[in-house]
Amino acid sequence: MDIAVQVAVGAIVIVLLGFTVGPLLKLLQQGAPLTAPESIKNKWGDLTEGDEGGWILGTLERAFYLGAFLLNAPEAIGAWLAFKVASKWNAWSNIIAVPQTLSGVDDLEYLIARRRWGSQLLMTFLVGTLWNILIALLGFAAGRWAA
Repeated sequence: MDIAVQVAVGAIVIVLLGFTVGPLLKLLQQGAPLTAPESIKNKWGDLTEGDEGGWILGTLERAFYLGAFLLNAPEAIGAWLAFKVASKWNAWSNIIAVPQTLSGVDDLEYLIARRRWGSQLLMTFLVGTLWNILIALLGFAAGRWAA
């Protein structure tokens, strides 16, 4: 019965705290706004916006972390983090890699835009992942306390 209470309380906590992830990442993005190179301003938003499925991954990730904490399986978390980093590395390196220069675009302006975008992607990736782990840890602790 204790494990059922731990799971139930932990699940409630991660669902409720899960609603804080989106606003936290939006706040992070507002702190580092993206500026488009003037000559490609109308296309820059198409390139840099998106990731509508991130909330699904985050929800599943929090549940996974909670389960790993409940089962005392830190190696599962380590394996997931390694897989996540490798997947993100591959996606950034091969799929969304942008050219170093664009014809008709000022090189410095383009470099600044790419650096800001890369920084924002990295920060949302790291902060989102860490916040999901902390949420699951809080859910785990609340479940232990309630049981």
